[in-house]
Amino acid sequence: MTDLRASGYHFDMMHRWPFVGALLALSLAAACKKPTPPQPVVVHIFRDLYSPYAHDLDHRILDFQATNPRLPSGVPIIVQSVNELDYKTALQGDFDKNVKAEVVILNSPSDVVSNPPLTAGLAQATNICAAVKACPAVVPVFIASDVTGDRAVAAQAFVAFLAQPK
Repeated sequence: MTDLRASGYHFDMMHRWPFVGALLALSLAAACKKPTPPQPVVVHIFRDLYSPYAHDLDHRILDFQATNPRLPSGVPIIVQSVNELDYKTALQGDFDKNVKAEVVILNSPSDVVSNPPLTAGLAQATNICAAVKACPAVVPVFIASDVTGDRAVAAQAFVAFLAQPK
């Protein structure tokens, strides 16, 4: 039997293993950091909270959220109603300046009587009467004209969901 201390090679190798193990543990610990989750895209909805369809629309919003909607990039989508202004007051005032919403849901097309920005949006509106059990009434929903980027994609996903019958 040879003494390990007599052989310099074996002695040096024995003392290097703890250092190799420590370096390996540090590199694995650094690689295991949890990535930060992406910030969700919030789709703000302007709607009449007291409309005859409000209850059914609330359920459709919850149904949409239950699908765990995401953008193609994987960013989550959250839907939130705008509660700052009364529905009729907002429609009669300067809508573009007072209401910051990506999606506008009207009770009927006649609600936009004297509001040019809403009249322009109404031309591209989707009827969601089947989604809120309001047929044969027309319940228009459209995306605001100034919405771009991820907010527009998220709003389109929400409107497409609403367009599907329940």
